[in-house]
Amino acid sequence: MGLAEKRLAESIKTDKLPEFQSKLNELSGYDLNVEIDWNTFTSFDQYPLNRLANYVFSDITEFVQGICSDDMGKEAMKESVKAIHISNSDKDEDFKMELKDNVLYITELLAGDGFSNHRPNMLKDYVESLL
Repeated sequence: MGLAEKRLAESIKTDKLPEFQSKLNELSGYDLNVEIDWNTFTSFDQYPLNRLANYVFSDITEFVQGICSDDMGKEAMKESVKAIHISNSDKDEDFKMELKDNVLYITELLAGDGFSNHRPNMLKDYVESLL
């Protein structure tokens, strides 16, 4: 990780992450903790960090909004999802999501020219099926 990645990660931590966290809490109606494995983002170039802030945050926001659109959804989320853990990889086999011990683990593929991230409907369909 170079200085540019360090600066970008710090900017996301201090500017975008608090806003993202606040929006999720507002939508869900409870403290939905967000955990980011920063080492998996900063071990590449700036692309994974930019994609985290520009795509992943908005996809997760949209997914939470979709599930928490009514009191039943909010209650189901509150009971089953206490935190969202986000990590990044450059290996296709790591691209996955898993709800385990009340934590939604999301591993994205955000490095390189092509990238894959879990779209809101993918996240919503997966989590709703487990609530």
